[in-house]
Amino acid sequence: MIWYIVTDIENTYKNSSSFYFHKLTLEKYSKDRCLILHYKHVNYELYNQQNPWAICHSGGSAMYDDYDVLQTKDYCECIKEWNVPQIGFCGGHQIVSVQFGSKIGPIRNIEEYEPDLNPGYCPGQYKEWGMFPVKVIRPDPLFKGLNKTIRVQEYHSWEVKELASALILLASSENCKVQAFVHSRKPIYGTQFHPEQSNNNYTDGFKVLENFFSIAQGYSR
Repeated sequence: MIWYIVTDIENTYKNSSSFYFHKLTLEKYSKDRCLILHYKHVNYELYNQQNPWAICHSGGSAMYDDYDVLQTKDYCECIKEWNVPQIGFCGGHQIVSVQFGSKIGPIRNIEEYEPDLNPGYCPGQYKEWGMFPVKVIRPDPLFKGLNKTIRVQEYHSWEVKELASALILLASSENCKVQAFVHSRKPIYGTQFHPEQSNNNYTDGFKVLENFFSIAQGYSR
């Protein structure tokens, strides 16, 4: 079994069907069952009972000041203390990075000449919204079989501004330096992009998922 932890507010967790479709994608590339659970449901007793061999952390649309995902003790311990391969997508990538000491914040404000790619979400802020090129700057098994520049799905206005010393930068884009990282000693990854929302026209994200689950399956706990 693998886990897919939803990092958004409870209302979104309860009412959005997107997480179910992400679960199907994760099951396809992990070749195993996937349990969806909200970050408030995470605890070590459940982890011991179910013994997931990989954990994925979702993205989210809520602003961090509006809820307690960055301070919830059991969930934060899951990231920092549990001996299991993990990967965060978008907001999950930011949340994972913060637990090791990274700093996050808005990318920047848009310039007068720039269009707002999604004016209904964080108006006035620059956003990567849609399919974007990302450059792999450090070889890693996460990008095995892929070109040095990949095309992946992005939906974000925040980014990792300063990467913690324990985390190694793997990929960047023109307007977002930290597009992917790996922990220096643990099989813990983050991708600012959304591999779980890839499509058949742009399959690089699917390959990233396939590679992550291959890494996780080879990890001996």
